[in-house]
Amino acid sequence: MHGVGDGRFFDRFARIYDWVMPAADRQSLTAALSRADGDIDRLLDLGGGTGRATIAVDAPERIVVDISRPMLQRARTRTANGPGRPTDPPGPLATLQGDAGRLPVDDDAVDATIVVDAFHHMPVQEAVVSEAKRVIRPGGVFVVREFDPSHPLGWVLARGEGVIGMDSTFHPPGDLAELLADAGFSVEVLDSGFEYTVVGTNR
Repeated sequence: MHGVGDGRFFDRFARIYDWVMPAADRQSLTAALSRADGDIDRLLDLGGGTGRATIAVDAPERIVVDISRPMLQRARTRTANGPGRPTDPPGPLATLQGDAGRLPVDDDAVDATIVVDAFHHMPVQEAVVSEAKRVIRPGGVFVVREFDPSHPLGWVLARGEGVIGMDSTFHPPGDLAELLADAGFSVEVLDSGFEYTVVGTNR
């Protein structure tokens, strides 16, 4: 789900990832997930790495999907031994190593899928959106938290990732919303700024 170069970077970065990255925005994710029809019982976190975003949401079954084995090992450590940081709540997280563009998941099998701060690392983004549409049941939601390259800080981040060799593709909110709408989602942009939230409901 990351490009090859990006995946290797996260393999090396896994040990310190939770210490240098801020916690995921629980309020924004909760607001986005509330757009679903019915309860969120089963949730996939695509590009979920160490489970940083997964622990910010409430669902009986939460599955972290990532291509980086070291990142998923950290997620499993969090599950087995408690929180990665003192502020992180413990919780039962499952992990699945795989590509977000080719998910080994049945059709209509989950209530929600989230991608937090990772969509820009996914090399075939249309395939990721298509797979999300396939695996989310009718009335479920696809939530993407991303950085806006048209925001001054987003512009700096995008240029910085290019400098260190990442093959990242960032979208402003309107473009990402259009990408989800083209796949058949009913789309809403919930907030804006350096980081923004787009939610697509599977109608």
